[in-house]
Amino acid sequence: CGFADFSGFIVIFAVSRGLAEAKAESWYLGVVGAGLSMSSGVGSILGGWLSHRFDGRVIFLSGAALIITSVVACGLGDATQVWFLPCYWLLGIGLGFLYPPLMGWLNQGVDAHTNHHGVSRTLILFCVAWNVGMMSGQLVAGSLFAWGPRWTYGVSLFVSVINLFLAVAAARRVPPISVVTVEKTADIHAAEARAVAFKRLSWIANLGGMFGGSMVFHLLPDLAVAIGIMARDHGKLLASWRVVIIATYLVMHRFRFWHYRLRTSLASQILAALGLVVISQAESAGSLLLGLTLLGQLVGYNYFSGLFYSTAGSSHESRSLAAGIHESTLAIGMAVGTVAGGALGSIYNVRVPYLLAAVILMLMAAIQVVAWYRWVKVGKR
Repeated sequence: CGFADFSGFIVIFAVSRGLAEAKAESWYLGVVGAGLSMSSGVGSILGGWLSHRFDGRVIFLSGAALIITSVVACGLGDATQVWFLPCYWLLGIGLGFLYPPLMGWLNQGVDAHTNHHGVSRTLILFCVAWNVGMMSGQLVAGSLFAWGPRWTYGVSLFVSVINLFLAVAAARRVPPISVVTVEKTADIHAAEARAVAFKRLSWIANLGGMFGGSMVFHLLPDLAVAIGIMARDHGKLLASWRVVIIATYLVMHRFRFWHYRLRTSLASQILAALGLVVISQAESAGSLLLGLTLLGQLVGYNYFSGLFYSTAGSSHESRSLAAGIHESTLAIGMAVGTVAGGALGSIYNVRVPYLLAAVILMLMAAIQVVAWYRWVKVGKR
């Protein structure tokens, strides 16, 4: 998974930064990014459903092959032309197909209610692997960008081919996911009901969190160019953001204070809203880093907790489908965020989208409080 994200985010950086330096309008950056996010969401839902109904290994390998196809098409195309967009958005379909079956395999046969630590250990290895891949891809892309697109896309293609070979090797070692029967006590039934509620709450949190997070991927290049941050430093900022996210994963793996605690999630969302305000006022790389740090902890919190609850709140054979929904809520938040942010950036300026994201984040937090009261608090009575 690390190689897939390394390859994919080299392309994402190259396309978004290239369009920003070509003086593309903010609304167009939003459309380009939203299309990628939406294609990833469609791919995740479809990939999760197909993996649930059929052999997930075929879906997994199809995703790896689609990533290669997209990298080649983007490398041969021109990002300023409209026909380039389907080639770029194919990357989202590939990533969407790749991850749900893989997530379904992570804790196959493991009961999340009796083995919290075992489930968490597997999830942390997965999360660190793909984040290191993403972080490395953004860092390398920032350095390669000045060398030209041939180098940038060439490295991405090389790594995506390696990823396909590794995917084939992995698929040959994994049996199809089957139904697992587990003896359940009354306590386990209660724990499952609570996990299902928090799984749904995490999907709501994903929408708000990635509404703001999407702007880092697709609209931050516009702000970075506007305040004079070079491509190399831009790549370092994104890599630092990933370090914060990985650190959040590690803390959540080590400690259990956040398990089934809405107040912890709300505190994380408030800090992220402050981070978005800081980004909106940034005039230097240092202030951008502070804002990204505050936002990054939420991205890490939402992803790890959502994956944990999707595992704990789903039967073994339906975990791929739950993972697909988890990924698709992230992608939908990204798609809506980039479209709305891009439109506001064109109408007003490149800073306003981050203020909107802070407002949306707080609105979604309020919805979570209402949902928690109905799904969890009332259910205890």
